Amino acid sequence: PLVARAVIAKRRGDVGAEDPAEITGRVIGLAATLGVLTWLSLALATPQALTFAGAEPGSPLVGTAEAYLGIRAAALPASLVNTVAVGAFRGQLDTTTPLSIVLAQTLANVVLGAALVFGVPSIGIPAMGVEGAALATVLSIYLAFGLFCVNLNSRGMVTWQAALTWPSTLREMQPLIVGSLSQLLRTLSLQAVLLEFTRTVVGLDASGLAVAAHQVALRTWFFALFALDSIAVAAQGLMPTVLADGGPGAARIVANRLLVWGLGGGVLSGSLLALGSGSIPAIFTDAVAVQTSAAPLIFLIALLQPLAGLVFTWDGIFQGLTDYAYLAVAMAISAGFTIAALQVDALHDSLQGVWICFSLFLVFRGIGLAWRFWGPGPLSKNEDRGPESSGA
Repeated sequence: PLVARAVIAKRRGDVGAEDPAEITGRVIGLAATLGVLTWLSLALATPQALTFAGAEPGSPLVGTAEAYLGIRAAALPASLVNTVAVGAFRGQLDTTTPLSIVLAQTLANVVLGAALVFGVPSIGIPAMGVEGAALATVLSIYLAFGLFCVNLNSRGMVTWQAALTWPSTLREMQPLIVGSLSQLLRTLSLQAVLLEFTRTVVGLDASGLAVAAHQVALRTWFFALFALDSIAVAAQGLMPTVLADGGPGAARIVANRLLVWGLGGGVLSGSLLALGSGSIPAIFTDAVAVQTSAAPLIFLIALLQPLAGLVFTWDGIFQGLTDYAYLAVAMAISAGFTIAALQVDALHDSLQGVWICFSLFLVFRGIGLAWRFWGPGPLSKNEDRGPESSGA
């Protein structure tokens, strides 16, 4: 949104309009700094991080996880810069370039993963197992980093010198910092819910059947999420542009149209998932018991898709409007209610109960976002009133 607003202001010739390339450069500098600091923090506190995530100290899992994380964390600076680059392109309403780069990154990760995990003895590459998977991911992320930098530079979308000036412009970057902290709170809230779900499912049975079925359903959910999230991505780029050009009234019209697309996408994806709920688990496993347990969960996911389409679209709309603080608080409250519901015996004693709580999490989010959209939010009709009309 910061880049999109700067692009609009520059296009209109506003006095004092900031150069979008300067903004991108400063944010890249901040992202790279945070990435390096996080990398170093993880390197110094890997055991503590794994314990916090639920790993048992001294277990075989910890040794494997430490080896993986030690390599994987090296990609943090590039990962954060890549995220900024995606935002810069979205601010220019260009989603094609990030898609092309991410596809190249994914392909590289698949090829490198196969080579480094299993080895290629004919050319002297040893089988590295889990460490090979981590290294493949790191190399593919840095490949994307290079491609993003080349594209930003060739299109004049970044001023590299500005990357060194971010400490002196923290006041101007306050909206970004607030947004980043809010995004952190949202992410932590979401991860807290997912972690509580995982802990509950692990305790359901010792055979691992519930965990396997849960993972099949969760992977299906995330696949559908990415499909629906395309509308949210469009909203993040469109809303600041329309708001700057036409004001809240025009922004509401576009937002309503985006919601129709989100709802329609949810109905379509839900219909496809419902039709395939009995066969989708076979894509993940040939264990009949897991397939049988996962099928009802996937049907539930199908029923949730229309609501998910609205929730994700609202999320994108409010991100585009930089309403980060509300999104963070709403997510935290929804997470709190969901975790509380999960403590009810009738819900946490079965896999179906866990997924009912998962559904409640989406419902809670939907209620909070709907209230913000139709109530006292940034698209409220009161926002159309100027100072001269406020006392009329």
